Amino acid sequence: MTIEYRQITDAEQRQFWKVVARGFGGHYTAGQENYRIDRELLPPATTMCAIEDREIVGTSASFPFESAVPGGAIVKNAGVTAVTVATTHRRQGLLNNMMLRLLRQEREKDQPVASLWASESIIYSRYGFGISIQHENFLIDTRKAAIKHSPEIPGKIRFISGDEARKVLPAAWEAAVQANVGIPRKNAAAWDHYMLDVNSGSGDWGKPWLIVYEEDGKALGYAKYLLKEAHVFGEKTHGMINADHVIHSNAASHAALWNHLLNVDLYDSLSTWCSPSDDSLPWMLDDPRQLQRKPYDGVWYRLLDVAEALAARTYLAEGSLVLEVEDSLVPEWGGRFELDGGSGGATCVATTKPADVTLPTASLATIYLGGAKLADLHRAGRVEENTAGSVALADAMFTTVRAPWCPMMF
Repeated sequence: MTIEYRQITDAEQRQFWKVVARGFGGHYTAGQENYRIDRELLPPATTMCAIEDREIVGTSASFPFESAVPGGAIVKNAGVTAVTVATTHRRQGLLNNMMLRLLRQEREKDQPVASLWASESIIYSRYGFGISIQHENFLIDTRKAAIKHSPEIPGKIRFISGDEARKVLPAAWEAAVQANVGIPRKNAAAWDHYMLDVNSGSGDWGKPWLIVYEEDGKALGYAKYLLKEAHVFGEKTHGMINADHVIHSNAASHAALWNHLLNVDLYDSLSTWCSPSDDSLPWMLDDPRQLQRKPYDGVWYRLLDVAEALAARTYLAEGSLVLEVEDSLVPEWGGRFELDGGSGGATCVATTKPADVTLPTASLATIYLGGAKLADLHRAGRVEENTAGSVALADAMFTTVRAPWCPMMF
């Protein structure tokens, strides 16, 4: 049969979610409320699927995100998600065809960048994606890890219930969006989906606990954590804490949340899955060796419109560069671009001037948010320097005070 590539229809939405769940090894058994939220999260216009004889055999979609870039501007960001190919249709070009069509679709919506979490890290560089946000897993023995250094904490921590959380957490999340590069905003459907998890719990871990940090009644951060009991009365055993979210927008909210998490009684092991690569917790601890850190690739970015994406952000140092961007997936999206930027803003236009630096779009995406240095990519053979000193200038411009961060799986 011929493979058809298109958006799904309203009538195909439940089949879409079943195929997505199957692609990640699960069964889609959502109740009516869950299904309503799923339909709102990814309506048909956000999808691009492969269909054979009315059966969906490949899926992809994109959340219409907004997130901050260096300098604080909020830009449209196509959050690529739900990418699967049925095992019955592997090695037939379905993924290539879906990704090309999905990225073209999102560019036509005037989204200058796309982002994704890669379930398999070998896949997405061929589509122009580069590792833009790196994270770390933390594992801490709380019996030995004490906070020695801390900024002033003018606010307070308090517990909140699930009912109150739906009202309070969006404000804390938005504060983090404004304070950090890379965190997507959440719409109402995303918060409804989040609260389903809060209210239903997570298997053996049970329902999560929620705390919020506030200053003068304003929510500036929160933590969602789960507890797995391992203590028995009269016996010395140790429980575990899974800090699923530690969302902070300033130094005080970060310190207050961590002070709480490291002092939960009867639970001696604490883990996180998504800490920023420049998290200040190691510098706060009395003994930093009690903190085990495992770095990993977090979010991959792809520039859909090079000129618009580069002009949207600011740059730490003033400078001018001509970049030759090689886009093997969509050659017309590449070309030569002249970037003039500084702390006050930037312009970026197509040009015929000689290139200072030549690089593939994946390498440009890797440095876009300031999470990596062009010099490192140059030493790895992923960048060509045509004008002496241009790589150093690029690093001076693209570097950021804080590393990008995205504590949201999508």
